Amino acid sequence: MKNRLLLLVLLLAGTGSSAWAQSRPYLKKPVKGKSATSKNAPKPPPVYAPIVIQKAADNEDGPPPVVVNKVKLKKPVLVYYQEPAPGKVVQQLIMSEENLPLLKTNDLEHLMQRREVFVDGLGNLALPGSDVNKQRLLGTSTVAEDTRRPAGDGRCFYSRLKVPSSGFLYVVRESAEEYRHFVKGPQKKGAMLDFQVNGLPGIDSVRAAYTLRKTDNSERGAGTGETIR
Repeated sequence: MKNRLLLLVLLLAGTGSSAWAQSRPYLKKPVKGKSATSKNAPKPPPVYAPIVIQKAADNEDGPPPVVVNKVKLKKPVLVYYQEPAPGKVVQQLIMSEENLPLLKTNDLEHLMQRREVFVDGLGNLALPGSDVNKQRLLGTSTVAEDTRRPAGDGRCFYSRLKVPSSGFLYVVRESAEEYRHFVKGPQKKGAMLDFQVNGLPGIDSVRAAYTLRKTDNSERGAGTGETIR
């Protein structure tokens, strides 16, 4: 009889403990499992935040802010584009060396619409927080090698860019107006403006590539200097 009473007491105690634990879920131990993210998952590509160069005050009318984006090209080159004869339109384009075959299959208008092709910037811009008298954004032609090589399409030539170790260029969306009137000049390597010619009839804006340059006192205003980024 005593054994039966002891067994009954133990059963009642076990049932009570189980019910008490179920009524308090926060006391339950978490179940170990696999992490939601795998260590071998590929890392997303880096996202470079745009840099706002200039912005009008909230209470005053003015031009929209100028937005600069960073871009990193593999073996960037400056292409001296020349339109097939009898055309005389020329342009300076920026792209990776591996994309030079695009010159064989695309005219200038279609090249400018491709995301991997940029135009050599004509502006002289300052980044926010920088001293405009000491460093500024200038066109990538300032860091192009003197050597010009055939681009493989029978017309164009290219020079490699001596970009800094970071490999970054700065891209600004600009109006196409200042870029659409370049034609072949009388000199073999020169270019000139002809406002009777529109080399970009279907293009409203271009993505202009720049490099950040540092200038000393003797070079300020000359557009030359040491590349710092």
